Amino acid sequence: MTVSKIQIALENSINNIVPALPTKWPNTRPIIALPYQDVYFFFAPPVHEEYSTGLHRIDGILQINLFYKLYTGKSEAMARAELIRLAFARGTSHSHDNVIVNVSKSPRIKQSVEENDRFMIPIDIEFYSYIE
Repeated sequence: MTVSKIQIALENSINNIVPALPTKWPNTRPIIALPYQDVYFFFAPPVHEEYSTGLHRIDGILQINLFYKLYTGKSEAMARAELIRLAFARGTSHSHDNVIVNVSKSPRIKQSVEENDRFMIPIDIEFYSYIE
C-alpha cells in the first residue's frame, strides 16, 4: 500500500536524526520516560490532476510532538526542533521502495504547551507524493 510506503519513508528519516530520541509511533504503547517524541500522520484526500491515468498526488502533514521535562527542558526541546527542521527542510525528498515523498514547506514549530509534568512542542511538516 502506497500510504504505508509514505509513512515508512518519513519514519526512516525521523530515525536517522542524531541523537536518537525514543519515539511513540502510531498504535504503539505510551512512553513514560522523558524526553520522547510522538508521531502522527494526517492525510488529505488524493488529488487527481489528470483523467485517464492512475497518477495522483497525496498531501499530508507529519506532526512530531516533542515532550521534555517541565521547567528544565525548553532549550533541549528547541535544539531537537531545529534538528527536525534540518532533517525535513523545504525541498528535501525522502524515499522508500520507489515512493518519493517531498517536503513542500519549511517545518512549522507551533506554540508550546505545558501538560502536567511535561513541556510539549508540536512541529508540523507538510509533504506530498505523486503516486501511479
